Amino acid sequence: MNAVRTQRGQNFSQDGDPSMTDDRFAHPELSATPRAAIWVVGDSTVSGFDDNYYIPRQGWGEQLSRYLRADVYNLARSGASSKDFTTMPEYHTLLKGSADVPAMGRAGRDSYLLIGFGHNDQKTEEARFTDPNGDHLTAGSFAHSLYINYIRPARDAGVIPVVVTPIARLTDSNTAESYLSESGHITGDAVIGGRTYPGGNYAQAIRDMCATLDVPCIDLTRATIAMNITLGDDARWLHAFNGARAEGGRLIPTALDKTHTSSYGAKMHAWLIADLGRDVFAGCLKPGVSAPAHEHDFAAAINPDYVPVIYQPPTAVSASWPAFTDGQGHVWHGSVFGDIGDNSKALGGSFTAAIRGDALTLCVRDNCGKIAATTDGMIFYYTALPAGTPFTLTATATVNALFANNQVSFGLMARDDLYIDACVSATMGDYVAAGSRSQGAYNCFGRKSGELFNGPAATAVYGPGDTLKLHLAATADGFALRYGDNAPVSAGFDYALTSIDPEHVYVGFYAARNASVTFSDICLTTG
Repeated sequence: MNAVRTQRGQNFSQDGDPSMTDDRFAHPELSATPRAAIWVVGDSTVSGFDDNYYIPRQGWGEQLSRYLRADVYNLARSGASSKDFTTMPEYHTLLKGSADVPAMGRAGRDSYLLIGFGHNDQKTEEARFTDPNGDHLTAGSFAHSLYINYIRPARDAGVIPVVVTPIARLTDSNTAESYLSESGHITGDAVIGGRTYPGGNYAQAIRDMCATLDVPCIDLTRATIAMNITLGDDARWLHAFNGARAEGGRLIPTALDKTHTSSYGAKMHAWLIADLGRDVFAGCLKPGVSAPAHEHDFAAAINPDYVPVIYQPPTAVSASWPAFTDGQGHVWHGSVFGDIGDNSKALGGSFTAAIRGDALTLCVRDNCGKIAATTDGMIFYYTALPAGTPFTLTATATVNALFANNQVSFGLMARDDLYIDACVSATMGDYVAAGSRSQGAYNCFGRKSGELFNGPAATAVYGPGDTLKLHLAATADGFALRYGDNAPVSAGFDYALTSIDPEHVYVGFYAARNASVTFSDICLTTG
C-alpha cells in the first residue's frame, strides 16, 4: 500500500487509511547518478503562471525538480486538453525542440515524458473534448488521444512515458461521495448544440489504458482525493487564493480557487508523484527530501508584493440609465465607467442606450472609452451574480456602426468589479469578453492579473451591417466563449473573477469607443 504524508506529519494511504512509511528518498548512492531529462505536458494544474494574486497559482510541473534529479522542461499549457495541445507551440517544442528545450529523446540520458491531461478533455467543446469511453484504438477517445499524441511518440523517441491522472477539484463538502462527480473527473452525458458528449470516468480511462499498454501510471486522482479528505478544512491551504482583505493588521485570504494549487500545493503534488512513482524514477530520486510541511512551505506561497485592493461594491444602480428587461423578463442595469476622460463624459451624450422591445442598442461616440493595454472604458449593461455561479449568457449582436480603430470593441463580458458612472483612469479588474479588439484581430480576449490577454487569431471578422451570435459561459473551472462564427475558446480563460470583489461577478453587454451595436435574443441561465 503506497503511503503519503500530510503537512502535519500524519501518514495516509491512497484510500485515506493511516499508515506508516519510511523515508523513500534516503538513498545517498543516487547522488552520483546523472541528471535525468523530464518533459512535462498537461493543463493548468501542471503549468506555471505569472499571477499577481495573494496566493498565486502554480501546477505540479513547476516543482518536480525539488524531488527529482532532473532537468525538467515544463511545457504544460493552461486550458489545454490532450487534443488541442497538439495545435499549440508547446507541442511543436516537445517534438522538435527549441533554443532552450531539447526535442524529446535528444537529451542523451535517462528520459521521461510526464503526461498530465484530463481536466479539459471533459469540456463539452469540439476543440477540446475527448470521449472517456473506448480504448487506445478508438478514434476520438481520451485513451486514443493520449496514446497517439504522446505515448507512441515518446516510445518512438526512446523516452519513458508516464501518465499522471488529473488532480481532484476540491469540493465544498470534501467527502468521498462528493468526488463521484466532475470534481473527481466522472462526468455524465451532455447535449450541447444538438451534439451528445458522452460521459464517463477519465481517471479510470487512464488506468485501463496504462494497464493494457504497460505504461507507468501515477494515480494522482485517488491520491489527491485521499489527501483532501484527510486534511479536511486544511485542504484549502494547498490551493490558490485570488485576493485578500486587511483585518486586524493582517491579510485574510479570499476567493479560494478550488481547481488550481498554490506553490505549496504544487510541491505536495510533485512529492506525491515522486513518492508514488519511486519505482519508475528510482534512478533520479533526490535523497533525503521529505514531503513539504505547512510550517515550512506555506508562507513561500504568499505573494510578498500583494497589495489589497480597496474596493466598495456598488450598493445602488445608476439612476441615469433606463433599466432594460429582456424577453425572458430579466432586468439589466446600465453604467458608464473606466477610462472615459472625466466624470462628465459618463452622462454627457457620448454614451447612449436605447431600448426597443426586447432589444438593447448601445452606442459610443466622440472617441470615448477604449479597450487598451492598461485601461478600459465602456458602457456596460449588467446583472450581478454571486461569485462562482455557473451561468450561460447568449445574445445576437447586430453591428450598426463600428469605427476602424484598435481600441473599439463590443460583446459580452463578465468582470470582477463594477463602478457606477465614474471615470477610473487606473487599471481596473479582471474580465473575460466574448468580443474582439484590434479591428477584429482576436477571437475573444480578457484581462487577468491586470494584463490584457488575447485569444487566438480570429478567422471571422465583423463590421457594420453584420449580425453574429455571442456566447459566454462560466463553469467551475473558468469560462467558455464564442464570438460569431469563430471557434469556441476557453484555453487561458480559466481564471476566477474574484480578485477584487470576491462576492460578485458582473455579467452583461458592453461597447467601447466608436461603436453602435444592438443586442437581442438575450438569454441568461444559471445553475
